[in-house]
Amino acid sequence: MEELISVIVPIYKVESYLNRCVQSIVDQTYKNLEIILVDDGSPDHCPQICEQWKERDKRIKVIHKENGGLSDARNAGLTIRTGQYICFVDSDDWIHREYIVDLYNSLKENNASISACDICITDKKINDNFTCDYVIEQYNTEQALKTLIQGVKFRAVVWNKLYSADVIKDEFFEVGKFHEDEFFTYRVIAKAKKLVYIEKKLYYYFQRNGSIMASISSKHLDILDAYLNRIEFLNKRFKSLYYIDKLNYCITCIYLYDSMMQSNLKDKKKNLEKIKNYRKKLNFKPNELKKYSVKEKIYIILSRWSLDLLCRITASKRRK
Repeated sequence: MEELISVIVPIYKVESYLNRCVQSIVDQTYKNLEIILVDDGSPDHCPQICEQWKERDKRIKVIHKENGGLSDARNAGLTIRTGQYICFVDSDDWIHREYIVDLYNSLKENNASISACDICITDKKINDNFTCDYVIEQYNTEQALKTLIQGVKFRAVVWNKLYSADVIKDEFFEVGKFHEDEFFTYRVIAKAKKLVYIEKKLYYYFQRNGSIMASISSKHLDILDAYLNRIEFLNKRFKSLYYIDKLNYCITCIYLYDSMMQSNLKDKKKNLEKIKNYRKKLNFKPNELKKYSVKEKIYIILSRWSLDLLCRITASKRRK
């Protein structure tokens, strides 16, 4: 018999998209699923939609809870899941009908603990009935973490992956944090000795107008806390990645500062000062600077000395 796979779906104010999401899970070619719909106190018709799906499919479990945010909703799903494997699907996204079977087969055939797939970022419904061959790539822990830092393949998001329950054990999402995946995924990947990646777009990330990917706010600064945690973690276990991630932190500070400068937020000045303080939390020893190129050294030194000047220089270059 097929092993049980738990699919956790956090739900809040997505009544226009929820049916599409759940339908794509119900229609999976892999059938032995435990589908956990977590209604995070949604004020629209999502609670009723969840109950309707529960009546239609006996594999579906529904949790109704007070609003606590995305992390809290996912944690609620983790506390009741019983599957040997776990995946997460956000409720405004959807998945290819072979999403779970392809991730499961690639994981089992290669004796891996985590499998991941390529994603498609889209703002419209697309034809997802295709079937095609794909290449399977094997990664060790350090190789997978490197792609996470680079924002490709085993990226920091939790939703393009299938996890063995043992790597998720005792891991929960940080409640009250934005960019919650950034606090979570690297810790889980670090528990996996072997991982596989399949070059096939099986997860459809729905990018709405006004989505968090299209705007900047003070909440986005939580990512810097996550990066500092990750850098400390890598310093203890993966020294070569530690140096890569320190540079990545500097670049992220520059990007956030530049984005904040161009925003119209009322608390912009406060947030700019906050980013400056974040950048000052990370120091580079002279022997560490030797590991970087001349251009990288300039970014590292200037970002600590004057983010304002650095962003103005890069902005003037863009206008030319």
